Amino acid sequence: MKRKGILIATLALLAIAGFITYQTRFAYSEPDEVLTQDEFVETFEETEALKEIDGLDRVGVNGNSPEEKILDVMHQMTHQKIVANQKWGAVPMTTRNIEQLESIVSSTDNIRTPEVKKQLLQIIAKWKQGDFSEADTDHNYIWDLQDGTLGKARGLLSKEEELQFIEEWFIEGKVEEDK
Repeated sequence: MKRKGILIATLALLAIAGFITYQTRFAYSEPDEVLTQDEFVETFEETEALKEIDGLDRVGVNGNSPEEKILDVMHQMTHQKIVANQKWGAVPMTTRNIEQLESIVSSTDNIRTPEVKKQLLQIIAKWKQGDFSEADTDHNYIWDLQDGTLGKARGLLSKEEELQFIEEWFIEGKVEEDK
């Protein structure tokens, strides 16, 4: 009888642990408040907090870049906005980066099809207007083009989460690079 009780208690603990793991890794609820592009510009661009890491030239993307590199930069730009279990790399979602990206994508012949190029330009056009309400969907479209297997977006970061991401990846990360 005692063993049966221990077994039941163990199974209950495993079920609770599984539920907690699911909630923290896979479940997602829409944030109450997200960081707007105006707030981002006011806090980071107008204060020049990201000046040293702004510009796509620092990541080696230009009109001659292959599609793979362009997609990689767009993918990394979405990391500032999305919830995912894994993220590799980040490029700030600045006005300058968005404008440079638009120029690069519109002028390149290195995108696989006209349909993909059109979709990428539509995504960039939303970003240029400060609309990141579908950044998770945008991420997953790009991620699918890259044959992604890990790190699928499952929602948008809250305002606080995005500010923390910016601080960790762009402010503190920049300081570490400068040393």
